[in-house]
Amino acid sequence: MERLKATDNALCVDALRFAVIARLLALRSEAQPRFDERARVGQCTSERPVQGLQKWRLKRVLDYIETHFRKKIVLADLAAAAGLSRIHFAAQFRAATGCRPHEYILRHRIQRSKDLLRDCEMPIVEVALTVGFQSQAHFTTTFRRFAGDTPSRWRDAAAAGFDL
Repeated sequence: MERLKATDNALCVDALRFAVIARLLALRSEAQPRFDERARVGQCTSERPVQGLQKWRLKRVLDYIETHFRKKIVLADLAAAAGLSRIHFAAQFRAATGCRPHEYILRHRIQRSKDLLRDCEMPIVEVALTVGFQSQAHFTTTFRRFAGDTPSRWRDAAAAGFDL
């Protein structure tokens, strides 16, 4: 009976080792860079093996975002630019870029706001409205989430010459 318990424990230890190794390999494969450099604004990761957007569709969507990021962009607009249904587009966009369309747009807006904060003395509320946010509060919350600091602190650090 005691011998049976030792065998069971060994099997459990082996199964646990296998599970840890499998998880580490999965995390490592998720960390691999995605296709298009323009699509890597946010360094997001993809979770599902869905075929990504064709390059020409992705280019059309990224061009649409670049042109309209100052305005409200809804999923239907992006799907129409790609010529796909909303659900199909969202899955393929996430597979191609590694993040959801809304998150990609937010990251794009934050990147543009960093350029404005670094290069001009525009008030933060004006920067927020210029890059497509509806309020300074939402802008500040989103900026902190993606940049790790508030817009004013980030601007001060950039002015002081810190590498951001």
